[in-house]
Amino acid sequence: MTYFLGRDVEVYLTTESATAPSGGNACSIVVDTVSGAKLLRSDDGGSEDPVSGSMIPQMAFAAAVSGSVLDLTGIDLSIGVSDEDVGPFLGAPQIMQKVELRKETVVTLTRKKDDNFFDVLFNGPVETGSFVQGNTADAKRMGARYGLDFTAADTCKIGDGQSYMKDVGDLNASTNCCYGYRLHIVLKPFVSGVETEEVFVVKNAVMTGHTVTLNADGVSEESIEFTSSVAPEPFVPTAAVGSDGWSDFTPTAMSEL
Repeated sequence: MTYFLGRDVEVYLTTESATAPSGGNACSIVVDTVSGAKLLRSDDGGSEDPVSGSMIPQMAFAAAVSGSVLDLTGIDLSIGVSDEDVGPFLGAPQIMQKVELRKETVVTLTRKKDDNFFDVLFNGPVETGSFVQGNTADAKRMGARYGLDFTAADTCKIGDGQSYMKDVGDLNASTNCCYGYRLHIVLKPFVSGVETEEVFVVKNAVMTGHTVTLNADGVSEESIEFTSSVAPEPFVPTAAVGSDGWSDFTPTAMSEL
């Protein structure tokens, strides 16, 4: 596990889909501030007013800037694997081997809490018209922990995590997977002429934890945990944040899973 101070890195959170449904509105997740109900919804061109820090935009190099996680105080980055023991073998009891099953990447973001965006993201409720199940009891108690789910070529909904990961395709029948979220962790920003830039990209991550802490000085902090079993990727940027080439926005192919 590696710990970074919030002032030393930048984190941008996007969905795993860059697809725009009919009408030209890209798939993002916001909190409806107009109704005052704080309901999560997929951005279908409604009256919500998404702002940076209170939305998760689509996976595109320019839009991703709006997904900046603000007021970070610390980041825990844990990169590991899950292995299966093989052995001992008949006649060779001293031999034990490890066989890799999957990657295990856990990112925990700690930030000063100034709104309820991540509360609603983790706990809900979800606007029933934007929920993959529609108007059900789960819409009141489930958030958007699992990202988006296409129910038709032009219909993007907030997923419930009950679909097999390989069935959560971009544009419903695509060869790309839009399950979960993508974290773009800028460890070393792009500087022209410098070859030490690095953006650590965590793909298809789901939100697996959310805690709120009230310190003695009255400052509230929240920790948000994301977990991914898809191999992470250190990315060398070729442009500054917000420009084409600053991070990896290539969709996850089903063949990688």
